[in-house]
Amino acid sequence: FSERDIFVLSALADYAAIAIENARLFESVANAKALMDNIFASITSGIITTDVQDQITLFNRAAESILRKPATVVVGSRLADALPALESELRTLVEEVRKHGEPVVEFETEMSLPDRHLVHLRTSLSPLRDANDEMQGIAIVVDDLTERSRLEARYQLFRRYLSPAVIERLPDDPHELRLGGQRQEITSLFADISGFTDFGQQQEPETLVQVLNQYLAVSAEAVLAEEGTLDKFMGDAVVAFFNAPLPQSDHVLRAVRAALKIQEGIALLHERMPPSYRLAYGGGISLGDAVVGNVGIPQRLGYTAIGSSVNMAYRLQEAAAAGQILLSHTAYQRAREQIKARPLPPIRAKGISEPIKVYELLGLR
Repeated sequence: FSERDIFVLSALADYAAIAIENARLFESVANAKALMDNIFASITSGIITTDVQDQITLFNRAAESILRKPATVVVGSRLADALPALESELRTLVEEVRKHGEPVVEFETEMSLPDRHLVHLRTSLSPLRDANDEMQGIAIVVDDLTERSRLEARYQLFRRYLSPAVIERLPDDPHELRLGGQRQEITSLFADISGFTDFGQQQEPETLVQVLNQYLAVSAEAVLAEEGTLDKFMGDAVVAFFNAPLPQSDHVLRAVRAALKIQEGIALLHERMPPSYRLAYGGGISLGDAVVGNVGIPQRLGYTAIGSSVNMAYRLQEAAAAGQILLSHTAYQRAREQIKARPLPPIRAKGISEPIKVYELLGLR
């Protein structure tokens, strides 16, 4: 070959090498882009990126699902045009990121979307920078907390139906819940509104429920303040027990304090009630063994206490006069060093053959 032929062949080889290298680089970039697309598509958080003109450059699959917009429609559009509701909520934050160049994390907001109505979103915004640290846009990460918020709201509602101590005792696995219970010593408290039946006959149902709820709220708050377990509401009566599910060495005293707090709360309630609405509680407190646990059917369980000592508290409450709290002999003996009480003549109660020794609670020492 002549020198000229060698020069031509060398030039052609150089061109071929450059073309091959470019093809390899293009394939590498294409593979990297495919990999990044797959990564962004698999991320459960919505990811939106915008350029300096506020145009959307990336809109992943999760963002499509959360915001109910297809990427084909959104990408290339301005954020305010494609997602006006989201842009309105984030406008101040976007300006802050552009001005200071610092990320804003975990901003929570509620907004309405056309196909989803009210949603609860958590967003984080970060500046996008190039190799020279120049801002090229903003990345927005969106997490949908709507379902979690709904579950939390349901949980808070659930707490109104069960004692907090019972909720904390629930296992993580619902299959671990079993019917039945265990025998243990508890203090039972029954508190009933005296004369409520006659009062109810003179009131409209709406008024009756409104007044009843105020009385029940006072009694429930008194029990929970002493960390008792609210068993149930029986019409106008409150049923509670202490020393279960959590052990309490002073459970009799806690029941006594709860009963006295009910009296105090009712007195305060009467100050803002019309005279015709002023009713009084009668209460009974007993101490003894009971079976405490889950009673019912697998589809509907109730955490409750069953036993003769529970029945005793109920009978004492029936015998109590308005504003009076009666103690069983065993309850009085356990707490007599801390309370003031006076003995009353023995009473007879339905279902109990022998007369019952009772004491009227007067206060704390």
